[in-house]
Amino acid sequence: MDWQTLAEKLNRKVPPGSVTTYAEVSKWAYGIPNRNQPVRSLLTGAAHHGHVTLTNRVVRVSGELAEIPEGQEQQRAQLVSEGVPFAADGRVDFTRITAVVLA
Repeated sequence: MDWQTLAEKLNRKVPPGSVTTYAEVSKWAYGIPNRNQPVRSLLTGAAHHGHVTLTNRVVRVSGELAEIPEGQEQQRAQLVSEGVPFAADGRVDFTRITAVVLA
């Protein structure tokens, strides 16, 4: 698995206004839903090669935004502009949107 393959998959499967989760990326890439460190490395590689828009669409299973070098406010602003719903506590509102399955 490499960042290019991940970026291509996110581009095909997670359009503007949608999100997926670290667990879903891990399940797709490694077959298990809890390999967050390797997923973080893949996302960092993709982001550093011009794919921040795509990587911003990956959030935690809880709906919390990721801790990314560009900052959570940048991620939140993008997702809000794309129409992703947020709950009052600042998390993506998974009662109003379903995380995209990558498989």
